[in-house]
Amino acid sequence: MESWFERNLSLLKERQPAQAEALSLFPPKALDSGQGFEFSFQDQEGLVLLEVGPNGQPFIKLKDAHGERRLCSALNPQSEDQAIVEKFFQAQGTPLSGLTVLGLGLGYHLELALEKLPDQAPLLAIEARAELASAALTARDFSKILTSPNFTLSVGPQRRLPPEAPPSVLARPTNLRLDAQSYPKNEPLNANDQISQSSNIQNLDQSPKTKPFKPPKILFFDTAYFLSQEIQKAAQALGSPLSVWSAALGARANQADYARLLKQIKDFRPELVLTVNHLGFDAQGLLADTLNRLGIPMASWFVDSPLFILGAAKRPTRDFFTFCWDSDYLEVLKSLGYHPTTYLPLATDPKIFAPSKKPKSPLPIISFVGDSLEAATQKYLSLSGLCPSHLPQIDALAHEFLHNPRLVPEVGPQTGMGQAGLAQNLTQEQRLNLMALITWRASRLYRLKILAALPQDLLRINGDRPFKELLPQAQLSGRLNYYTELAQRYQSAAINLNITSAQMKTGLNQRVFDVPATGSFLLTDRRSQLLNLFAPDEIATYQGAEEAADLASFYLARPDLRAQIAQKAYQRVLSDHLYLHRLTKLTKTVMGQKS
Repeated sequence: MESWFERNLSLLKERQPAQAEALSLFPPKALDSGQGFEFSFQDQEGLVLLEVGPNGQPFIKLKDAHGERRLCSALNPQSEDQAIVEKFFQAQGTPLSGLTVLGLGLGYHLELALEKLPDQAPLLAIEARAELASAALTARDFSKILTSPNFTLSVGPQRRLPPEAPPSVLARPTNLRLDAQSYPKNEPLNANDQISQSSNIQNLDQSPKTKPFKPPKILFFDTAYFLSQEIQKAAQALGSPLSVWSAALGARANQADYARLLKQIKDFRPELVLTVNHLGFDAQGLLADTLNRLGIPMASWFVDSPLFILGAAKRPTRDFFTFCWDSDYLEVLKSLGYHPTTYLPLATDPKIFAPSKKPKSPLPIISFVGDSLEAATQKYLSLSGLCPSHLPQIDALAHEFLHNPRLVPEVGPQTGMGQAGLAQNLTQEQRLNLMALITWRASRLYRLKILAALPQDLLRINGDRPFKELLPQAQLSGRLNYYTELAQRYQSAAINLNITSAQMKTGLNQRVFDVPATGSFLLTDRRSQLLNLFAPDEIATYQGAEEAADLASFYLARPDLRAQIAQKAYQRVLSDHLYLHRLTKLTKTVMGQKS
């Protein structure tokens, strides 16, 4: 099978460079048989497979935990799409002024629709999954479609039609069966639409035939860590009765603590125990075993690397659900014995991050809010048993890790990374801390490289004092309170810069959701998981320090374009990326699958 991917992508780039750039993150990988290609999912376990059918024509199928499902006919996909289009146009009483098509398929239906539409009538194709779009562009020649001035491709999940979309909608039934929640209903997106945070949210995504979802009673382990406030407010908005067990972060619960917890369980009778990063559970698995015997399902939402958190912790037996903010770590959790695992990215709280009631024109500056990571360096240097004199070796490992697809650095007796002997005399715990140190230093190197490339007279940093020595030409201010000061800072800057941590190779951090929620413009480093959550025209991305500097100058000179992108991202966050959405998915997953 000849691959058309590069040729089609080149044509798409001429008219829609952002869409082409996004799809370039999902290139085809040849199957071992040589008779097709595969495309791995970013948001769940599974593969999109492009294979050759009995009649020599390519067809697409999905392979995941539910088995294999064809997304088009293996015998004659062209006739299948032709029948869909003929039936649709026969049902129309008058000529169409334009058409929106849900599902890219193999594009045969788009070619026929172009022929049937009047001259100059726009044709918009929406494909919710980037993997399916890449498979289609790999399968055959799309030049007739991609060179048409009337055609536009939009890739990414969309709950509603964008304002410019033609109101007449043709949907490929297979795509809707696969991913109905990721395709728009036949109604335009209203710029004033917002999600109501009330107990009625329990009806989210309900069809008339399904039983109404009853939010469960949640016992939440509050360790004052990241997301504690947000989860509790989301539970209230969801309508879940909530009880909180408070424990100091990092403190080891004693027998008396667990006695109080068991009494709280007896009095409250929770239907779900929820924690973040496994906090509150003991490494021996005693609490999990107790909750198992009581028949109470448990869920842990990982928002940091599970490899640094779980260590040798005993795997719970059953009814323990793990959720992870980065889909790259799903296989890691499975390898550690945690199953089922579900992708659950971060989100935002619109009560904390919202547009200003009295908006002002942002300052023509590039704002970065973050840390120099000096404190993390000193902490993990001490915990690993190494000295500051080892930092040049550690930084060499960090630089190598930045360009390595591994999720964590490889550290053994000989380290395996070109610095033999560094970890030779370390204990297993010290090696784990060395891995964390290398990850922090990699983030630091990457962060400083991006920041140093930017015009220093326009760069404003809110962070710790070491930045003053590292970037003396930039203007430095102190740290900001996440809950009371950060939103205002985002609103005050023309460009808010995001630089993702090295522990996320393709995943997304908090700024990706918080900045758009304030109606502000975000420039972020390119990560493949972005395309599962945002459309390409809703987000501005860079790849490397040089492009970050070029795009910063480009967008500083174009306030109208910044405002357009920021508004689209704002609407996307409101419709799809609140903590209310995440907790809804989490509770429905647990309550629907518990044994």
